[in-house]
Order: sequence, then structure tokens, then C-alpha cells
Amino acid sequence: MRYLNSLGLSLLLIGVSLPALADEANPGQGCYGYLTEMVRSSDFPYRDFTTPERLKLLIDRDDGDQLSLQLFYETSGSGVIGWVRYDVPQQALWNVSIDPEEPQALKFDRRFAQAYAACLKAR
Repeated sequence: MRYLNSLGLSLLLIGVSLPALADEANPGQGCYGYLTEMVRSSDFPYRDFTTPERLKLLIDRDDGDQLSLQLFYETSGSGVIGWVRYDVPQQALWNVSIDPEEPQALKFDRRFAQAYAACLKAR
């Protein structure tokens, strides 16, 4: 029985360390952080709902050139704030929450777009 407990603990510890190994093997997986910081630095009006450090993104669609991102924060109710679209080749960020057909261009720190592009190239 003690052998099984030790084996279970060993498997648990190995399982906990696997995400770090996956990130090292696939450096492109870490590119998400640059997207998050890009949106946090933007003039999207999320600050009406939450603070920058609590803002999170969910990648809804990624076709390589266009990303559709849902903005949200953790809460006991609905924490969805809105949607943005990121044009990868043009390095342009758009607020598409109100009208996806007429998106509003967002200002943001361009260093995050450059870091995201470099991260994608490193994949």
C-alpha cells in the first residue's frame, strides 16, 4: 500500500511539472502573455470593470492572421467585458464589442506587438 501511495505521489509531481516542460518544448505557447499585455496596455475601456492585472483573454479564434479575443475577469457572475480582434500581419488591435462590422482601432504599446511577432517566429 505504501508503494502505491509513493507511486501516486510521484505521478502527481510529474503531472504538475509537465506544463513547464510543454512550454519549454513549444516556446510559441508563451506568446499568449504578449497578447494579454498588449490588450492591457490598450485604450479599450476595460478599466470600467476591472484592473489591468485581473484582465484575462480567451482566444476564441486564431486563423494565423486574425485573432478573435474575448476579454474577461474572474467573478462570481458574468465577467465578460467585450471582444477585440488582432490583425497579426498589420499589428492592429480592434474593439469589435459594439459592432464587428465597424471595429474601432485601439491604441496600445507597440512593443508588445513586436514581442508577439518575435515569439511567433521562434516557434
